[in-house]
Amino acid sequence: MTMSDEIKRLRAQLKERPEDITLLLELAYSLYEEKKYSEAIATYKKVLSHSPDDAITWHNLGFLYYEIEKYELAISALKEALRINPKLQITYSELSSIYIDTYEFKTAIKVAQKALELDPHDIDALINLGSSYYNTQQYEKATRALNNALKLAPTLEFPKKILELIRKQNTQKK
Repeated sequence: MTMSDEIKRLRAQLKERPEDITLLLELAYSLYEEKKYSEAIATYKKVLSHSPDDAITWHNLGFLYYEIEKYELAISALKEALRINPKLQITYSELSSIYIDTYEFKTAIKVAQKALELDPHDIDALINLGSSYYNTQQYEKATRALNNALKLAPTLEFPKKILELIRKQNTQKK
């Protein structure tokens, strides 16, 4: 069954059970997979109209807004997810990515640190932390965070690239 067939199947089932949250969530995810972001967003909003305290749905909505670069809406949705569930570690990690993309590196550092308090092995949060430290010229802290990420995932190229930039920066200073 193709993804489009899956979407058709879910929509047919929703005609019979339009308030079925499980079907709505499946549809939203299938729409996301098909890169039909505006439809996926609308579907997640429908879920939230029935379950406004669903932190994961708020997170997913924030993630979709981030995908389409609607940063303020993404931040708002992710903060709502954290208001509902302050221990939703993946949301802190996602939020730190947005703050990096919007050049709010000091905020990204704080948010990535919170993600790492909840899960010290969060590779994305370590990379975000290292990247933010790099962008605020805190090279020793950046090196530490990025090396920790590489201990967990030695094949990642992005942390290696930042570490190379730091090495070049330190070489130029000498």
